[in-house]
Amino acid sequence: MKEGWKNWEGKKVFIILKNKRVYSGKVIEVEGDSPLCWITINDKFGKRIGFSVEEIELIQEEEER
Repeated sequence: MKEGWKNWEGKKVFIILKNKRVYSGKVIEVEGDSPLCWITINDKFGKRIGFSVEEIELIQEEEER
């Protein structure tokens, strides 16, 4: 899914990681290729958070409000 992860840049997302942590925010950067692909988001609290795509259990786009 090399090309696909880049499609999330700029989108508001809801993410559940395999460790059951839940994040909501806007994807600001996608770097690298699977399995070394990293996503960085600004979460709903304004914090910058990054993680490997291998950690993601669920990612879905949220509607802008």
